[in-house]
Amino acid sequence: MNQTEDERRTRLREIDESLDRLRADLPEPSADAGDFIDAGQYLAQREELQGQIEQLEAERERLRDSLGLG
Repeated sequence: MNQTEDERRTRLREIDESLDRLRADLPEPSADAGDFIDAGQYLAQREELQGQIEQLEAERERLRDSLGLG
């Protein structure tokens, strides 16, 4: 990772913005139990978004550490 400090700070801002969007997109559990297909789709969508969030959070921590913001 041969990024300049400015590039790392820019990427950190991009990650924060992406995390905000992904967290806002996380579907809330439905009050209505619904059917199994809806429940399965909800779970799959939520797990996919959670995986993306975890990856971005890990990258965010690495960038923060490299910038001395840990």
